Amino acid sequence: MAESHDLTMPPRAEESAALLIHLLDRCNLHCDHCYMDGAANGSKFLPLDVVLRCLDETERLGIRTVYFSGGEPFLYPGLEAILALLPQKPTFRPVICTNGTLIRGADAAKVKASGASAQVSIDGDEEYHDRFRRSAGAFHAANRGIQELVAAGVPVAAVVTICQDNLGCLPWLAEWAIEKGVERISVQPLQQVGRGARIAHRKLTEDQMCELFVRLSDLGYAYRPRGLRFSLQYRARNYLLAHPCAAFVCNGERCHRQVAKEIKTLVVREDGAVLPEIPSLHPRFALGNVMESTLVDLVTRYFSDGYANFHGLCRAVFAEVMPGFGAPIVPWDEIVSERSWARQDCGSELRTLQVSHERDREAAGPL
Repeated sequence: MAESHDLTMPPRAEESAALLIHLLDRCNLHCDHCYMDGAANGSKFLPLDVVLRCLDETERLGIRTVYFSGGEPFLYPGLEAILALLPQKPTFRPVICTNGTLIRGADAAKVKASGASAQVSIDGDEEYHDRFRRSAGAFHAANRGIQELVAAGVPVAAVVTICQDNLGCLPWLAEWAIEKGVERISVQPLQQVGRGARIAHRKLTEDQMCELFVRLSDLGYAYRPRGLRFSLQYRARNYLLAHPCAAFVCNGERCHRQVAKEIKTLVVREDGAVLPEIPSLHPRFALGNVMESTLVDLVTRYFSDGYANFHGLCRAVFAEVMPGFGAPIVPWDEIVSERSWARQDCGSELRTLQVSHERDREAAGPL
């Protein structure tokens, strides 16, 4: 959803947008890296009527993909009702993001009937996965869930949170995925927020990011003929430098797509807070709360009077990080998220940086 230079126009779909809905914070696992601090005693959840209202607004906002996450979505009491409704919503592609451990045959059949695909978290072999997820038997249970999904005909992707401990597991994961019928492996960085802050020392170094880029390139080439794809939830450094819009740093009148303001992804957290782009962003950057207003109204007001705060953060981080970043791939969302929490008491600094960057842009042209 985007706003053009004609600021009298309402938000429109400049390109396909996404909606990520965190249904609840309750989870049956207690993973080392969880940015939500999801736990078995989690008590926050979105009312079903609020979730359904959000789905009703997707077409107007130009949303083409909706992710249902948690916590663990298969613990959400209204999930069956949501799955039953999805065939009536052909304007977006639904994706269930799950740890896979609670899925039985009947659940897989409902996911198939809904038209949704699934993303299942798998972080390495059985020993590593169970340790990382802090649950003996988690790997076995997730494997069983994946087998049920594949048998039902649901497209499955495996999502891997990569860090120093499991960087070497990718060849093994590729063979495992081929054996299980997984269609894609998506690699995402460890984030230094939530419980992930406790294991921040295990994040990849820039040299290891270079190694990851080479490994995934080689694996992608080798396994493409066998039907397995790889994706990387990092951004290419050269692309970000050439197109700062991909880093949420829009160049206003100089934007090559003629977009003044935009949101590529809306995130609805389990407490109703609506965030731009990044689910682990500090809540002070929220558009508002979906319990109190519609998504359309929140986006409209955000473009009118709330966009500068997040935009200023991104421009400040871009100027700070990108010139000296050495790896060919950048964990951009992770970096912005971490800076949003580190700077939570530095609002005046951000505003000063934003004014400075605006002046620099006028003097020197686009980034």
